Amino acid sequence: MGMLSGKVAFVTGGGSGIGRGIAERLAREGADVSIGEIDLPGAEETADLVRQAGGRAHVVKMNVAAPQHVQEAVESCVAALGRLDIAVANAGIGRTAPLLEMELKDWQDQVDINLTGVFVTAQMAARKMVELGNGGRIICMSSLAAERTSMTMWAYSATKAGVRMMVRGWAQELGPHGITVNAIGPGIIETPLAQGLAGDEGSAIRQRVEALTPVGRVGQPSDIAGLAAFLCGPDAAFMTGSYLIMDGGLADARPAPDRESPLWAEVERHMQQSRQRRERMQPWIDER
Repeated sequence: MGMLSGKVAFVTGGGSGIGRGIAERLAREGADVSIGEIDLPGAEETADLVRQAGGRAHVVKMNVAAPQHVQEAVESCVAALGRLDIAVANAGIGRTAPLLEMELKDWQDQVDINLTGVFVTAQMAARKMVELGNGGRIICMSSLAAERTSMTMWAYSATKAGVRMMVRGWAQELGPHGITVNAIGPGIIETPLAQGLAGDEGSAIRQRVEALTPVGRVGQPSDIAGLAAFLCGPDAAFMTGSYLIMDGGLADARPAPDRESPLWAEVERHMQQSRQRRERMQPWIDER
């Protein structure tokens, strides 16, 4: 028996990428999984993987930007699978553009799905968990983009940073009900949403990301799924309100310096001056 045997999970955006990876992993840990998804064919493919992993699967077509859809999906999950122990607010989109070019609809769609969609999913799931009285686990998908942004990714970053802060507040409210709430911040993961960042196998983009990432590769949905399974399991019972980055070390990575460049020569010169200053001052520092 897996550590999640007898549990039921509701996963939004489970038709591909990270959501699919999480649904499959939770099933391998013993959970039954309800997949809420706007892409019904993708959701059915994930459901097949859940069944192959040994779990019961339930599919419901829904759009997290429509609160009524979310409420109906949560009710449908419980009606079909009997309970609700885990909710993964994973559905999200990305729209990039500079401020001067961003279309209002592209901004609003990201807010409606990435921020309001997470809020509504967590709210509806939490209300049902409180009603059922068994406690639960809620996982909300943030991003490394909540920490780092660019002139074209700022809108996406804003929504994902919002998720971080919502989780911290919700954890305080839901803890007394036996419900933990945590956020995951994936780095560059090979998914349909992030393919432009991850690149294709062997491509120039992929080679650059692999060179920059300390562990030397892009992430896979299975990486994030493993962390999600931990957060749903008994060893994470005391963890709530947390934001966990899983990015292969990318957050703090910087490109290796070109030691043949004029820039590096200037850096070396300043470093030499610093060493000389240290040698001059060290005797004074040692006068203790």
